[in-house]
Parts: sequence; C-alpha cells; structure tokens
Amino acid sequence: MDGRTAIGRDAFYRMLLRTMPRTGAAPFAMLPWSPRVHLVIFVHRVTGLTPGLYLLARDLAQTAALRAAVKPEFAWESTLGCPPELPLYRLASGDTQGLARRISCGQDIAADGCFSLGMLAEFERPLTELGAWIYPRLFWECGMIGQVLYLEAEAAGLRGTGIGCFFDDGMHSLLGLQDRRYQSLYHFTVGGPLEDARLTTLPAYA
Repeated sequence: MDGRTAIGRDAFYRMLLRTMPRTGAAPFAMLPWSPRVHLVIFVHRVTGLTPGLYLLARDLAQTAALRAAVKPEFAWESTLGCPPELPLYRLASGDTQGLARRISCGQDIAADGCFSLGMLAEFERPLTELGAWIYPRLFWECGMIGQVLYLEAEAAGLRGTGIGCFFDDGMHSLLGLQDRRYQSLYHFTVGGPLEDARLTTLPAYA
C-alpha cells in the first residue's frame, strides 16, 4: 500500500454494502445461517469520513450483543451520509494507523491503506450450540468477505490483500473483549497498490 491514496466516502460505503447479506444475492445467500462475522474497521484515508475505529454489524440482531461485549465508552455514532441499510457505527475517532500496524504484526500494509479491518466472528455460542464443525465454516464466511473485498477494491481502482499475521489478543484488548463471545479470525486491507520488486510476475501459461 502506498500510504497516500484515499477513497471517497460513497465508494467506501458501496464496498461495505457488498459485504452485507442480501436475499438471493451471491455469495452470502449460499450460507445456511445468519451472518456471524462482523467488520471492525480502521479508517485511515476515506474522504469525507473522520479517521478512527468503526464497526459494521453484518447482522442487526447482534448489535446489542456486540455493544455489550466491547468497551462501554465506545461512541456507537451513526456515520455521515451512510445508507440506512448499512449498520456502520463510529466507535472512536483518531489516528488508528499505529494501532492497525501493531495489531497486524508490525506490517505497514495495515496502516498504509485507505482502511484496514478485522473480521470479528461470533464464536462461543455457535461452537457451544452446533459443535466443532462450525469452526471452519466461520472461516468460510471470512473468506467470502475477503473475496468480495478483493473484487470491490479492483472495481474502485484500488487493491486489497488479506493479512494473515495479526495479534488477536491485541485486537481483543483494543475492543475490550473479556471472553470468547467474539473472536478475531482474519484481517484485510484496501488501498493504493505498490509493486513489490521482490516478486516475479509471468504471463498466464508461461
């Protein structure tokens, strides 16, 4: 990520809307359960939006449980110009680049994008009620969100990448999580791309 590129607020909202489940719309309609993964977003460079920590509740029915699980001092403010069908809340304002970098194992890509995010899954209840088989399915949902973000980043003239190395305990501490009701499972970032000269790119079927 180049550390300079910004995304407009409306384009940011459109991207997040694509991660929301809709009846009959791929890919999330394929899942036989309500959304269990929510997005905790570090907003760095979104034009028209205050930098800070945001939360997208992908299932409105879990909003109260999410609020009860995280720090009570979070603001939970509605965001300016946000579509009514997008339950995005600003938890805290401020520069979150250093936080995002530290939580993602010191990787600059988490701080240098337009935004980065952690995928926060409802964890304890599905494992208790459904059993261990639901655990990899939570990652399926994270993977679907990641694939949508890859496509939407490209459509917006940006790039996205998953962040496989992160400190889940650090993320939980930031949010004030005290138990296993929710678990950070994967991270992602979107921004202006930088070509990595260490990599070799060959044409298809080279």
